[in-house]
Amino acid sequence: MRRANLLRRRGGFTLLELLIAVALLSILAVLSWRGMDSVLRGRDHIVGTSDELRGLTVAMVQMEEDLRRAWPIRLLGLAEPPISFTPGSDREPPALSLLRETSGADAMQVQRVVYRLRDGVLERGFSLWAAPSPDNSQQVPATPFTWQPLMAGVQQMEFRGWLGTSGWQPASALGIERLTQGTAQQGQAPSGGTSAAPPTISGIELTLVRNNERILRVFAVGN
Repeated sequence: MRRANLLRRRGGFTLLELLIAVALLSILAVLSWRGMDSVLRGRDHIVGTSDELRGLTVAMVQMEEDLRRAWPIRLLGLAEPPISFTPGSDREPPALSLLRETSGADAMQVQRVVYRLRDGVLERGFSLWAAPSPDNSQQVPATPFTWQPLMAGVQQMEFRGWLGTSGWQPASALGIERLTQGTAQQGQAPSGGTSAAPPTISGIELTLVRNNERILRVFAVGN
Protein backbone atom coordinates (compact mmCIF):
# COMPACT_ATOMS: atom_id res chain seq x y z
CA MET A 1 0.00 0.00 0.00
CA ARG A 2 2.74 2.42 0.93
CA ARG A 3 4.62 1.60 -2.30
CA ALA A 4 1.53 2.29 -4.35
CA ASN A 5 1.07 5.69 -2.71
CA LEU A 6 4.70 6.57 -3.48
CA LEU A 7 4.28 5.60 -7.14
CA ARG A 8 1.05 7.66 -7.35
CA ARG A 9 2.81 10.70 -5.87
CA ARG A 10 5.76 10.34 -8.28
CA GLY A 11 3.44 10.30 -11.31
CA GLY A 12 2.39 14.02 -11.09
CA PHE A 13 3.23 17.53 -9.81
CA THR A 14 1.91 19.24 -6.76
CA LEU A 15 0.09 22.56 -6.98
CA LEU A 16 3.07 24.37 -5.48
CA GLU A 17 5.39 22.95 -8.11
CA LEU A 18 3.03 24.06 -10.89
CA LEU A 19 2.83 27.58 -9.46
CA ILE A 20 6.61 27.83 -9.28
CA ALA A 21 6.96 26.61 -12.88
CA VAL A 22 4.37 29.11 -14.12
CA ALA A 23 6.12 31.94 -12.26
CA LEU A 24 9.49 31.01 -13.77
CA LEU A 25 8.03 30.81 -17.27
CA SER A 26 6.38 34.23 -16.78
CA ILE A 27 9.69 35.79 -15.74
CA LEU A 28 11.47 34.25 -18.74
CA ALA A 29 8.74 35.48 -21.07
CA VAL A 30 8.99 39.05 -19.70
CA LEU A 31 12.77 39.06 -20.01
CA SER A 32 12.59 37.67 -23.55
CA TRP A 33 10.00 40.29 -24.56
CA ARG A 34 12.11 43.11 -23.16
CA GLY A 35 15.18 41.81 -24.95
CA MET A 36 13.31 41.51 -28.24
CA ASP A 37 11.80 44.98 -27.80
CA SER A 38 15.27 46.43 -27.20
CA VAL A 39 16.60 44.72 -30.32
CA LEU A 40 13.70 46.02 -32.44
CA ARG A 41 14.13 49.57 -31.10
CA GLY A 42 17.84 49.43 -31.83
CA ARG A 43 17.16 48.19 -35.35
CA ASP A 44 14.64 50.97 -36.00
CA HIS A 45 17.11 53.57 -34.70
CA ILE A 46 19.89 52.23 -36.92
CA VAL A 47 17.59 52.19 -39.98
CA GLY A 48 16.37 55.74 -39.28
CA THR A 49 19.91 57.04 -38.77
CA SER A 50 21.08 55.30 -41.95
CA ASP A 51 18.23 56.87 -43.94
CA GLU A 52 19.05 60.33 -42.58
CA LEU A 53 22.74 59.88 -43.37
CA ARG A 54 21.91 58.63 -46.86
CA GLY A 55 19.64 61.63 -47.50
CA LEU A 56 22.32 64.04 -46.24
CA THR A 57 24.96 62.38 -48.43
CA VAL A 58 22.75 62.57 -51.52
CA ALA A 59 22.01 66.27 -50.90
CA MET A 60 25.70 67.14 -50.43
CA VAL A 61 26.83 65.15 -53.46
CA GLN A 62 24.15 66.77 -55.64
CA MET A 63 25.10 70.26 -54.48
CA GLU A 64 28.79 69.56 -55.08
CA GLU A 65 28.00 68.36 -58.61
CA ASP A 66 25.90 71.47 -59.34
CA LEU A 67 28.65 73.79 -58.08
CA ARG A 68 31.27 71.95 -60.14
CA ARG A 69 29.17 72.39 -63.28
CA ALA A 70 28.51 76.05 -62.46
CA TRP A 71 32.20 76.97 -62.46
CA PRO A 72 32.68 76.86 -66.28
CA ILE A 73 29.68 79.18 -66.81
CA ARG A 74 31.86 82.14 -65.79
CA LEU A 75 33.73 81.76 -69.11
CA LEU A 76 30.56 82.69 -71.03
CA GLY A 77 30.74 86.28 -69.78
CA LEU A 78 27.09 86.49 -68.76
CA ALA A 79 25.77 89.56 -66.96
CA GLU A 80 24.37 87.28 -64.26
CA PRO A 81 26.95 85.55 -62.07
CA PRO A 82 26.94 81.74 -62.14
CA ILE A 83 26.75 81.56 -58.32
CA SER A 84 24.71 83.99 -56.26
CA PHE A 85 22.04 84.12 -53.57
CA THR A 86 18.41 85.21 -53.57
CA PRO A 87 17.13 87.52 -50.84
CA GLY A 88 15.63 85.85 -47.81
CA SER A 89 12.35 86.63 -46.07
CA ASP A 90 10.66 86.09 -42.73
CA ARG A 91 9.56 82.65 -43.94
CA GLU A 92 12.66 81.51 -45.82
CA PRO A 93 16.41 82.15 -45.44
CA PRO A 94 18.48 83.26 -48.47
CA ALA A 95 18.62 80.56 -51.16
CA LEU A 96 21.56 79.47 -53.31
CA SER A 97 21.07 80.21 -57.02
CA LEU A 98 23.26 78.59 -59.69
CA LEU A 99 23.68 78.64 -63.45
CA ARG A 100 25.17 75.29 -64.48
CA GLU A 101 25.96 73.52 -67.70
CA THR A 102 23.85 70.57 -68.74
CA SER A 103 23.85 68.40 -71.83
CA GLY A 104 20.94 68.99 -74.19
CA ALA A 105 19.75 67.17 -77.28
CA ASP A 106 22.07 69.03 -79.67
CA ALA A 107 24.47 71.15 -77.60
CA MET A 108 25.28 72.33 -74.13
CA GLN A 109 22.47 74.17 -72.34
CA VAL A 110 22.43 76.36 -69.26
CA GLN A 111 20.23 75.30 -66.38
CA ARG A 112 19.20 77.34 -63.36
CA VAL A 113 19.31 75.51 -60.03
CA VAL A 114 18.07 76.83 -56.68
CA TYR A 115 18.56 75.36 -53.21
CA ARG A 116 16.06 76.66 -50.67
CA LEU A 117 14.62 75.81 -47.27
CA ARG A 118 10.82 75.83 -47.10
CA ASP A 119 8.73 74.53 -44.20
CA GLY A 120 11.66 72.58 -42.79
CA VAL A 121 12.44 70.80 -46.09
CA LEU A 122 15.63 71.38 -48.09
CA GLU A 123 14.53 71.54 -51.72
CA ARG A 124 16.33 71.61 -55.06
CA GLY A 125 14.64 73.32 -57.98
CA PHE A 126 15.81 73.38 -61.59
CA SER A 127 14.66 74.85 -64.90
CA LEU A 128 16.15 75.76 -68.26
CA TRP A 129 17.71 79.21 -68.57
CA ALA A 130 18.08 81.41 -71.64
CA ALA A 131 19.81 84.76 -71.96
CA PRO A 132 17.73 87.85 -72.88
CA SER A 133 18.42 89.81 -76.04
CA PRO A 134 21.58 92.00 -75.99
CA ASP A 135 19.58 95.23 -75.76
CA ASN A 136 17.15 93.72 -73.18
CA SER A 137 14.26 94.48 -75.53
CA GLN A 138 13.03 90.88 -75.48
CA GLN A 139 12.92 88.97 -72.22
CA VAL A 140 12.75 85.20 -72.26
CA PRO A 141 9.71 83.85 -70.39
CA ALA A 142 10.63 82.20 -67.13
CA THR A 143 10.45 78.42 -67.17
CA PRO A 144 8.60 76.86 -64.21
CA PHE A 145 10.81 75.16 -61.67
CA THR A 146 10.70 71.46 -60.89
CA TRP A 147 11.23 71.00 -57.16
CA GLN A 148 12.81 67.96 -55.50
CA PRO A 149 12.68 67.45 -51.72
CA LEU A 150 16.15 66.44 -50.52
CA MET A 151 15.97 66.45 -46.73
CA ALA A 152 13.22 66.97 -44.14
CA GLY A 153 13.41 68.11 -40.54
CA VAL A 154 15.87 70.96 -41.23
CA GLN A 155 15.51 73.65 -38.58
CA GLN A 156 17.91 76.22 -39.99
CA MET A 157 19.99 76.82 -43.13
CA GLU A 158 22.69 79.42 -43.69
CA PHE A 159 25.00 80.08 -46.65
CA ARG A 160 28.25 82.00 -46.93
CA GLY A 161 30.32 82.66 -50.05
CA TRP A 162 34.06 83.06 -50.50
CA LEU A 163 35.38 86.06 -52.43
CA GLY A 164 39.08 86.13 -53.10
CA THR A 165 39.30 89.81 -52.22
CA SER A 166 37.29 89.87 -48.99
CA GLY A 167 37.02 86.29 -47.69
CA TRP A 168 33.81 84.75 -46.37
CA GLN A 169 30.69 86.88 -46.82
CA PRO A 170 27.10 86.15 -45.69
CA ALA A 171 24.54 85.21 -48.32
CA SER A 172 22.62 88.44 -47.72
CA ALA A 173 25.62 90.41 -49.00
CA LEU A 174 26.14 88.26 -52.11
CA GLY A 175 22.83 88.61 -53.94
CA ILE A 176 22.85 89.42 -57.63
CA GLU A 177 21.84 93.04 -57.05
CA ARG A 178 24.47 93.63 -54.35
CA LEU A 179 27.22 92.01 -56.38
CA THR A 180 26.41 94.26 -59.33
CA GLN A 181 26.24 97.38 -57.15
CA GLY A 182 29.51 96.51 -55.44
CA THR A 183 31.25 96.07 -58.79
CA ALA A 184 29.98 99.44 -60.01
CA GLN A 185 31.24 101.16 -56.85
CA GLN A 186 34.68 99.50 -56.77
CA GLY A 187 35.77 99.89 -60.40
CA GLN A 188 35.14 101.63 -63.68
CA ALA A 189 33.73 99.95 -66.75
CA PRO A 190 36.22 98.68 -69.31
CA SER A 191 37.11 100.78 -72.33
CA GLY A 192 34.72 98.75 -74.49
CA GLY A 193 31.78 100.34 -72.70
CA THR A 194 30.38 97.16 -71.15
CA SER A 195 29.84 96.90 -67.44
CA ALA A 196 32.41 95.06 -65.35
CA ALA A 197 31.64 91.47 -64.44
CA PRO A 198 30.53 90.85 -60.86
CA PRO A 199 33.09 89.22 -58.55
CA THR A 200 33.27 85.44 -58.71
CA ILE A 201 32.28 83.32 -55.73
CA SER A 202 34.83 80.51 -55.53
CA GLY A 203 33.68 78.77 -52.35
CA ILE A 204 30.42 77.97 -50.57
CA GLU A 205 29.91 77.27 -46.87
CA LEU A 206 26.65 75.57 -45.92
CA THR A 207 25.43 75.29 -42.32
CA LEU A 208 22.40 73.14 -41.49
CA VAL A 209 20.72 72.60 -38.12
CA ARG A 210 18.82 69.33 -37.97
CA ASN A 211 17.58 67.50 -34.87
CA ASN A 212 19.39 70.17 -32.85
CA GLU A 213 22.67 69.12 -34.46
CA ARG A 214 24.82 71.54 -36.47
CA ILE A 215 26.15 70.29 -39.81
CA LEU A 216 28.85 72.32 -41.58
CA ARG A 217 30.09 71.66 -45.12
CA VAL A 218 32.51 73.71 -47.21
CA PHE A 219 32.53 73.36 -51.02
CA ALA A 220 35.51 74.47 -53.10
CA VAL A 221 33.92 75.68 -56.32
CA GLY A 222 37.05 76.53 -58.34
CA ASN A 223 39.26 73.82 -59.76
